[in-house]
Amino acid sequence: MSSYTDSMCYEVFIRRAFKCDYDAHNSKNSYFQNLIETENGSSSTRHLGSYDKQLSAIKKNIENAIDKFLKSRPTAAEASNLNDFKSKLASAHYTSEIIDLLNQGIENTARYRDM
Repeated sequence: MSSYTDSMCYEVFIRRAFKCDYDAHNSKNSYFQNLIETENGSSSTRHLGSYDKQLSAIKKNIENAIDKFLKSRPTAAEASNLNDFKSKLASAHYTSEIIDLLNQGIENTARYRDM
């Protein structure tokens, strides 16, 4: 898969949480794509700051989206899954871990897709 394809789960999750357009709430998939490319050693992302700096910003954006979902009256199962996501996100260090969590988060919030 490409970093573009891999990064789409980030945009989908953020946009679903905030019911926003492209790039609102830092939802643009290129933010996550840049993180993936930095992790893979791309020299074209050096101007964006260190991997840890980008990772911290991405995790904060995802955490804000989780909090938004938690304020939107999730079912008990959804709330439990979102809280689990949030705790696992805190200890995630690699984009592959975050992608897995985001994909689970997208599945868990499917009913919000059309709201």
